[in-house]
Amino acid sequence: MLYKLAPIPAFDTRVAPAGSIEEPRSHKISAWEILLAGLSALAIFTVLLLRLPYRSPVTNILLSTFALGSLYFYLRLRLNVRLPVTMILCLVLSIALDVIGNRYALFSRRIALIPYDIITHFTASGLSFIPVMWLLMQLIRRFGYRLSLGFVTFFSATTAFSLAGYYEITELMDERLLGGHRIWTPRDTVQDLAADLAGIVIAAVCYSLVIRARGRIDDSALDHSH
Repeated sequence: MLYKLAPIPAFDTRVAPAGSIEEPRSHKISAWEILLAGLSALAIFTVLLLRLPYRSPVTNILLSTFALGSLYFYLRLRLNVRLPVTMILCLVLSIALDVIGNRYALFSRRIALIPYDIITHFTASGLSFIPVMWLLMQLIRRFGYRLSLGFVTFFSATTAFSLAGYYEITELMDERLLGGHRIWTPRDTVQDLAADLAGIVIAAVCYSLVIRARGRIDDSALDHSH
């Protein structure tokens, strides 16, 4: 028996600014726009990571500002999603740890017996997980879906770990295509990914518990209000 694939419909989402009581506006996002936005984000992410240790701090700051600014304004102007300052700070700190480590040659040193490389991957991946999950929850609400917190947490963790894995791919691209030297030992990539995964798992547990606690507080406030 043959099945005919149905065409992909445009997503219809109604968005209202936070704290506003105005009638929400309707946004239609086509599959082509989703594809274009995803490819653009991947291209910007790739340019930011390639040659990262070999660029000047000023260049890295400018590229990071462009990347974060593009994300912020696309979400704000196209989807009417306001990225909180705390989420931006999480991403800024993730990039800063890498830039500072390269600037002062900290990746060959240890802090409290722990290699700076491991600390950076653990912390940066954990910090990156938080805005990934926050954004995923916002998009789920905007498009009118309902998913359990556990599923959202799991999907956010796999997304954050995929980004960490792509970071390692850009290191390999630097080595093989651009003449860089970013993979120092045979176990370097595996150790980095293990630290990434550990940071993501801990951040996922902590952040999901915070969200669950906030939900209970909100429910309790509603009950008392009645």
